[in-house]
Formats: sequence, structure tokens, C-alpha cells
Amino acid sequence: MAIVKVQNRAHGIMYHHFHDEQKHIVGQGSISAESFNDMLDFYGKSHNIIGAEEFLRKSETGTLSPSDVCLTFDDGLLCQYDVAYPVMKDRGLTAFWFIYTSPLDGVMERLEIYRHFRSLMFPDIEDFYAAFFSIVSAHDTEAMKAMQCYNPDEYLKEFPFYTPNDKRFRYMRDVGLGEKKYNVIMDKMLEMYRYDIEKNSQILWLSTDNMRDLRQQGNIIGLHSYSHPTVMIKKNYSEQLKEYATNKRQLEEVLKEEIVAVSYPCNSYNSDTLKCMKELGMKIGFRANMAEVCLAEYLYEYPREDHANIMKAMEVAR
Repeated sequence: MAIVKVQNRAHGIMYHHFHDEQKHIVGQGSISAESFNDMLDFYGKSHNIIGAEEFLRKSETGTLSPSDVCLTFDDGLLCQYDVAYPVMKDRGLTAFWFIYTSPLDGVMERLEIYRHFRSLMFPDIEDFYAAFFSIVSAHDTEAMKAMQCYNPDEYLKEFPFYTPNDKRFRYMRDVGLGEKKYNVIMDKMLEMYRYDIEKNSQILWLSTDNMRDLRQQGNIIGLHSYSHPTVMIKKNYSEQLKEYATNKRQLEEVLKEEIVAVSYPCNSYNSDTLKCMKELGMKIGFRANMAEVCLAEYLYEYPREDHANIMKAMEVAR
């Protein structure tokens, strides 16, 4: 199949975490409303930032230009709504909001709980990494042995904003430990540091009212799986379909309309995932980097530039 270099193609900007001076704490990679606004000014000088519905319409009609860009938010986080959304409204912009839905069932999804924990309880991310690897080395020699196969030059090389320890941690999480053993380690740390899950979870995720408000203002709500697995490709076709079909059903129950957009958690997707998207009637999909993709599936593999890379470009330009 043909390959296309996506640097010369319409794409999205990918955002996750934001902070303010009220309830959303500073964490690794989080940005303020001011930084978000400055970033839109900077990127808008060389790109045409358009709303979500316009981006989708142009995608369907094949009229997107290489300079067209949309905003995307992953994970359905309340900090996005509280910090970034007011800036967007002031500028007359809308975005794609990709939401995983297990929190709607009262599930305190571990991915976000763990991230908030390490931001709240450790002065710096490197302090967390030191504590994490100390516990792993003391409790799981088999996982530590798995690090012998770790190649820092190749692992996640398509994400240049990751630090060496970011990559080392993710390799241990996804390869050395795997989901179940990783959760055991992290739950042990939550207990050790007396992290209050119930209290802190109240400020992490969007409510259904937030989702309805976003849609009423012209934003597009999309799929991001049910439980946000970090390595979706470890699941077979039926398991992936269940993740996304459940996600779709729940969002459609909230919004009373068909969901037609998707982004892939942790950029983990394969041919089975794309087959699921066709079966579920998706019209557009986004990956999580600017790497090359197969042209044959380009409607489901729109590239995205991580905001961290734009921040670095802004620093260089100063």
C-alpha cells in the first residue's frame, strides 16, 4: 500500500492536561490557559485552525488543505473543560473531544488516578520514577530482567518529547510488568502514600452535562475506548470491538446522536482496530503522532502533533 508523509497533510493538535490556580494541579506536560492561547497564536501563523465540524465536513468531501488543522482533546478530562474550553469559546473555536466512558459507570479509571497521584504526591516526575523502580526492583525481579531487552534508541522514538525515564517507565509498565502487575505496584504506592481516590476523583473527569454543553456549542464528541487500555493491540478483534462498541453506546445514550469520530488510546491500534471502526460506522479517526501511515486507511489515521512539540518550537522561535 502507498505511504504518505503526513507532515504535508491536514492534522490535529493533541492535548491532554491543563492546570490553573484553583483546582487543577501542575503536572508533567500540563499547560495553563495563557500558554494554550499563546500556542494557538503561534500555530495559527503557519496553519489554518478550523472548527471540528468544518474539519469533518472537509474530510468527507476531500477538500482539506495541507494547512488545515483542528484541535483535539483526549480522555474526557475536567481540566480541559475548565481551563482550555473558555479560551476556545473566546476565539470562536471548537474541537474534537475523545472520551473514554468507564467513569460513567463509576469506575475510577486507573490511568488518570495514577497520573494525578504522581503529580500530587511527588515534587517532580523523576522523584516518582525513582520510587516506582525501587518498588519494582524489590518485588519483581522478572520484570526487571525484561528491561534487558529495552532499546531506548528505538522504543517510542516517534514521540521525541518523552524523556529517557518517560520511555523507561512506559516500557516497564507495558512490557516488563503488563497491566495486572503494574496495577498491583501502583495500588501499593497509593496505599503507601495515603492517596485519597474518592476525594481526588471528583475533579478528574467530565460530567455528562459537560459533554452535552460541548456538543451544543458545536464540538464533536468521539470514541476513545471504554477503559483506555494502554496497549489495545494486545486485545483480539472481539475484545477491541467490545471496548469501542460499549464506548459508542454510552456516548450515544448521553448525546442522543450518532458518534462518528475516534482517536486511539496511546496510539495503540492495528488492522483489527481499523476493521472495528468500519463496523461501527466511524467517519474519521486520529492517531497520536506525525509518523507515516498507509494511504489506504488515511480517513482513520489522521496525524496529530502533540502540543509538547509545538511548545518546543515556540521556545526555539523566541
